[in-house]
Amino acid sequence: MGTLTERTIKNAKPNNDNGILKDKRYPDGGGLYLLATAKGGKLWRYNFSLHNKKYLYSIGKYPAISLKDAREIHRGLKSKVAKGINPSREKQEKKIAKRKDIRNTFQDVAEDYLKMRKDELAPSTYVRYERALKRDFYPFIGAMPIDKVTKGDLVSIATYVQQRGALETAHRYLNLANQIWKYALQFDKVEHNIVADIDKTIALKKFTNEEYKTITEPKRIGELLRAIDGYKGSFTTRHLLRFLPYVFVRSANIRKAVWSEFDLKKKLWTIPASKMKSGKEHKLPLSDQAIAILEEVGQYTHDAKYVFHSPLSRTRPLTDVAISSALKRLDFGDEIVPHGFRAMFSTIANEHGKDSDVIEALLAHVEKDKVRGAYNRAEYTEKKRELVQWYADFLEGVKK
Repeated sequence: MGTLTERTIKNAKPNNDNGILKDKRYPDGGGLYLLATAKGGKLWRYNFSLHNKKYLYSIGKYPAISLKDAREIHRGLKSKVAKGINPSREKQEKKIAKRKDIRNTFQDVAEDYLKMRKDELAPSTYVRYERALKRDFYPFIGAMPIDKVTKGDLVSIATYVQQRGALETAHRYLNLANQIWKYALQFDKVEHNIVADIDKTIALKKFTNEEYKTITEPKRIGELLRAIDGYKGSFTTRHLLRFLPYVFVRSANIRKAVWSEFDLKKKLWTIPASKMKSGKEHKLPLSDQAIAILEEVGQYTHDAKYVFHSPLSRTRPLTDVAISSALKRLDFGDEIVPHGFRAMFSTIANEHGKDSDVIEALLAHVEKDKVRGAYNRAEYTEKKRELVQWYADFLEGVKK
C-alpha cells in the first residue's frame, strides 16, 4: 500500500518559492508519484530503471485516473519492468503503429500528395519529385508523423543538399515541402504550415536566377537542345552552343579553347592552369557526343587559332556577348545564360544521386582538403569519365 491518500491528493499543490510556482512531487512508493504542476494540473507519473537506464512513464491525469486506478496501472507496469519489458518504449511503438494506420507519417502524406497531382504533373517532374523524396526526405523524416516534423528538420535537409553544391535544388526542395504541408493542412494532418515560417534568405545560401539563370526541367532542356541544333547563325557559334552543354566549364574556357588542348583519341580536354580560375590544370573527359561535335567543327577550324573562332576573324575567339545573343535569338535568353549550363549539369547530376565529389571535380571546384583533393585526382578519373558519358546520354534522351 502506498503513502498517498485521497485527502493528500485533493490538497496537493505546487511549491511556492517566493511567489514562483514550481512542480511538486507527492510519492506513493515504488516509483509512482503524483505531480502537482505549476499550471494547476495533477498528473500520475512512474519512474523506473531498466538495463541501467532511467525512464519516465506518463500514466495520466487525476481525477480522470483515481488513486486506486493509478496503483493498479502501476502494478501492471512494474510487472512488465520485472520481465524486462520497457513500458515507455512499448507505449511509443503503439503510438507509431496507430499513426501509421491513419497514414499520417510524412512519407504517407507525401505519397498521397504526389498521387493526387500525378495527372497534372509532367512525367519527368513527377519522377524528379519522387526521386527527391526517396533520396533526401524519407531517410530522415519519412517515418515521422508529419505533425511532429519541425522546420529545423526541413532546413537541415535543404542545407545538406546545398552542401552538395545544388543551390537551386535546395531552394526547390523547400518549395516542394511547402506544397506538401499545404496539402496536409487541408486534411487536418497538421495544424500549421511550418514551411511558411522558414526564411530562405536566412536559412540558405543566396540563389539568384539572374546570376546563374539555368533550366533544369528535362522537357525544357530538350526544347533548348533542339533549338540549338536548328540555330541559323554563324557556323562556329552554332557549334559552340552545341558543345557547351556537354562540357560544363566556364564559357571563357570554351571560347578561348585551342586545338592543342584536345586529345580526340583519348577523349580528353586538358585546360592549362593559366586559363583556370583555380590556377590548376583541369583534365576533362569528353563524351562521344562532344568528340563528334569537335570532329565536325574541326573540318573548318583545324588551322585557325581558336576552335570556335569569331565569324569576323579566325584569330579571335567568339565573345560571351555573341553566345548570350544567340540564346536570346533562340528565345531562351530569359531562361539561361552561358554559365547556366554548369548549374544545369550540377542540378541534374545531384538530383539523380551521382557522387557529389565527382560532380565537384568535373566543375573544377577547388578541394579545400588537400589530402582529399589528391585522392580525388588519383581515384576519380574513371568515375569522371562515366559521369560525363551518363550526362551526355541523358541530354540525348531528353532531346528526342
